Amino acid sequence: MLSATGAPGRAGPGRPCDPRLTVDLRGAPGSVTWRLPETEPVADAVPCVVLADRAGCAEFAVLQDTLHHLGVPSVRVDAESVAALRLSATVTGGAGHGGHGRTRCVLDLDGRRITPTVVWARHFSPHAMPATADAAQTLLLAESWHAFVRQLCSLAPANLPGDRPGRLEQLAGAAAAGIRVPRTVVTTDPARAAAAIPGRRVVVKVVGEHFVETSPGLLTGVLPEIAARAEVLRRPALAYPVIVQEHVEHDAELRVYHVAGAVHAYAVGKRAPDSPWREEAEVTVTPVAAPPAAADAVRRLASLWGLTYGAFDLLLSAGEVVFLEVNTDGDWRWFETKAGGRAVSTAVALAVRTLHLTALGNTGPPSPLDLVDFLLLGTRTHGSGR
Repeated sequence: MLSATGAPGRAGPGRPCDPRLTVDLRGAPGSVTWRLPETEPVADAVPCVVLADRAGCAEFAVLQDTLHHLGVPSVRVDAESVAALRLSATVTGGAGHGGHGRTRCVLDLDGRRITPTVVWARHFSPHAMPATADAAQTLLLAESWHAFVRQLCSLAPANLPGDRPGRLEQLAGAAAAGIRVPRTVVTTDPARAAAAIPGRRVVVKVVGEHFVETSPGLLTGVLPEIAARAEVLRRPALAYPVIVQEHVEHDAELRVYHVAGAVHAYAVGKRAPDSPWREEAEVTVTPVAAPPAAADAVRRLASLWGLTYGAFDLLLSAGEVVFLEVNTDGDWRWFETKAGGRAVSTAVALAVRTLHLTALGNTGPPSPLDLVDFLLLGTRTHGSGR
């Protein structure tokens, strides 16, 4: 997980970033990790799963090892080391009138030729890529690799997670689907927004990501906060927009993972929204059966946004489901470690394997769950975020 360093502070999007809440990934070594069949002729382009992440994240390391044992070739590339890759890509259309048909992309990565079947990019941020002495060259490097991976996702037969709706798109979509969302104001004036929202407390969060990366590998948290409404009424206007929401009193908070139509739920107990970063030991995570209304909401929203994978944050308030947000890059190993078990890792491995086989035209039955669980025994349990 992404661990906070330094003393706890009062960081929040309604005030300047608190430098005491930082995540330092600068010591995490980047790498390119191959899991290809040893018997494959060098001249052939190997059908291969491509995983793009960043160094220090555990999810894809576990996934890649499991796919290897299941006979699925893969390559894992970290944002920190991608600039060292030697790359050549050839994209061709399928046979047919006018060149229309199935697109085929062949990559030559460091002398190995592969054809991507599934591409999954997560946390693959241009901000993580190494800086050079030339600022313009640094931006060109980062944006070019980021653009390439993004477009590779669209060219592959299958890609995860799917669409990446922003928080405002999420709230609007959930409300239109008839799912309750907190009353929300997006504003540069938190005091004015708080005046329009009833209740003793409000939630303030950023519109974008919860971390800003001031230099490659050094992240500063700008985390959601629950604040007294009276205190927010005294805050000055900001130079950037934030989200101000009603604080919904609730009976339970759920983290629900959607993986190719399956749902896996955890009840989360924590004192504050930023507790997983500031007081990890105090957070409780318990595997639970997803209430039917929650599972239905997650599946409907995943279908609406074309998500194969998503980590949904929900509240249960007097039996009603309240949608907060979905993190399409949400980590799962941290939650599994806290709760015990490997349900999401199993589901993810089987989903990627199925997509890979489908891309090859093979629709045979997937490996049984107990085999995948066995292969996951002894895997690393540290994660990298929430």
